[in-house]
Amino acid sequence: MSTNYPYRETSFTWRELIDMILSHRHELILANIIAIIGALLSVPIPMLIPTLVDEVLLHKPGSMVLLINGVFPASWHSPLLYIGTILAVTLLLRFSSLLMGVWQLRQFTYISKDVIFRMRQSLLQRLERVSMAEYETLGSGTIASHLITDLDAVDHFVGSATSKFLVAFLSILGTALILLWMHWQLALFILLFNPLVIYITMLLGRRVKVFKSKQNLSYQNFQESLAETLDGIQQIRATNREHYYLQRIIQRAEYMRQYSAAFTWKSEAASRLSFLVFLFGFKN
Repeated sequence: MSTNYPYRETSFTWRELIDMILSHRHELILANIIAIIGALLSVPIPMLIPTLVDEVLLHKPGSMVLLINGVFPASWHSPLLYIGTILAVTLLLRFSSLLMGVWQLRQFTYISKDVIFRMRQSLLQRLERVSMAEYETLGSGTIASHLITDLDAVDHFVGSATSKFLVAFLSILGTALILLWMHWQLALFILLFNPLVIYITMLLGRRVKVFKSKQNLSYQNFQESLAETLDGIQQIRATNREHYYLQRIIQRAEYMRQYSAAFTWKSEAASRLSFLVFLFGFKN
């Protein structure tokens, strides 16, 4: 794949980001197939032990016991055989699901890292045409923050969105179909309540966006202050002002700690509140 991209004057758009992701169609299709297989392998696991309890311990033989009886000789039929077989199947399914999870993570990670590499390369090429006045205005710390911290946030979003979108969509679709089949009135209520949940989630997401922006800005200020101090360390020591500059860096580190902590707990609180709204609508 070519790594030469034209110089750009504008910011990246959603269309460009999606096009860069879709340029990995083969990897994207394979990764989603792996993700679906991994999800399907994990579906029967929670049902195996309850079924085992019903059919063996409560002496209500069903399809699972009949299936095991058809595989093994009659002389082996005993609770120990049923428990051992279900345990082995459970471990096999969990291990297979784990392998599928690691494999799909590898595929999606490759896609997200390549997208971020393209964006970072395009931004680095833009530096060739940035005037010295802009360098002096922005500062090396600000530029480094855009190339590292901001793109890391985009990297996390791309990796999470590409790896979870299709499986989450199919899970919601399957759940909706099952609910419609079991109790269509309840299913319609949940489906009609979902737009409200999405709207509240969007409102909370906007607040989280502000917290994330403040966190990234604190990282940017810290990096800029640190880079300036290290670049001029000889002159600073010559004027015996290293204590002042180091205290300024420590203050920026304190701001970074405050904003990082605020983003972490507030984003988690927003996520749980959104889920609580969904549960409230579901249970009522």
